[in-house]
Amino acid sequence: MRAGFVALVGRPNVGKSTLLNQILGEKLAIATPRPQTTRERLLGVFNRDALQIAFIDTPGLHRPTGPGRTRLNQFMVDEAKQALADVDAVVVLVELEPIPEPRERHRGRDKKGAEPEPTKKKKKLGMRLDAATLLMLDEVKASGRPMILAINKVDQLHDKLQLLPILEQVHNLGYATVVPISAKVGTSVATLLDEVEKMVPEGEALFDADTLTDRAERWFVTEFVREQVFLLTKREVPYSVAVTVDEFEEKPVKPGSKIERELRVSATISVDKEAHKRILVGDGGRMIREIGSRARHELGQRFEALVHLVLFVRVDEGWTQNPHKLRELGYEG
Repeated sequence: MRAGFVALVGRPNVGKSTLLNQILGEKLAIATPRPQTTRERLLGVFNRDALQIAFIDTPGLHRPTGPGRTRLNQFMVDEAKQALADVDAVVVLVELEPIPEPRERHRGRDKKGAEPEPTKKKKKLGMRLDAATLLMLDEVKASGRPMILAINKVDQLHDKLQLLPILEQVHNLGYATVVPISAKVGTSVATLLDEVEKMVPEGEALFDADTLTDRAERWFVTEFVREQVFLLTKREVPYSVAVTVDEFEEKPVKPGSKIERELRVSATISVDKEAHKRILVGDGGRMIREIGSRARHELGQRFEALVHLVLFVRVDEGWTQNPHKLRELGYEG
């Protein structure tokens, strides 16, 4: 038997939560196209044969201080760093992204004396090793934990030969084990799991076989509501939002009913500014109803229950910078 804790780390929005969901075969972590969707560590337990891997999904490692950053940013980075200190191994996730090539200009003018338009080159996919990525990689190496580098989004490569220079680039960084994957499609995720298995120690299972996570159902209410805010609102609004559960009650199911569970849930969405509250409520309450409707559907699938969800919106001005408010809203420092 092999069993151990493995952290999924990387910069924001590289696919860590999508990878966790793919590994587990169900939606446990919320995931949106926006960076910094994940704010807290999330345990997801994977079992097969004589193997148990307790994966820890983490917030993206990013610059926690400076212009536009808050105490909430520091909390998220601290969450990721703490995970590095508590695990047996680390899967470092990077992504392929479009790398624009410089335009070419034709010399000379045409017969009419006009300057020709620059020739546009197609974008190719590559791994961008900018300062933020290199800082993240150094942060992980400093933990001293065994590491695997997973290169995400290889399903977008039409020509797999394009991987060769990328793999050489990674080899120069000192990573012995590299697995190109697609977290969304599932490409080579089984190969990644085989490599992770080699890195976790021998020992008894850490959790019961039927344990998926250690998070309570109330916590998923806060996450699934916040996910819809991230998907439906723009600019800084999603980053000013926190969700707390006011009521979580399981209602008795009538004998003979096709419904196995029925839940009554109410939650409050806290925002940083009055203007953000107006956006969340929307004209005639349309936005908050849409958020509630979508979150209710997701929660119903997560809990396998009929969910009645009521949402409220309140202003907690400056909460992202206030240590007391952060703790009150569930972000313990």
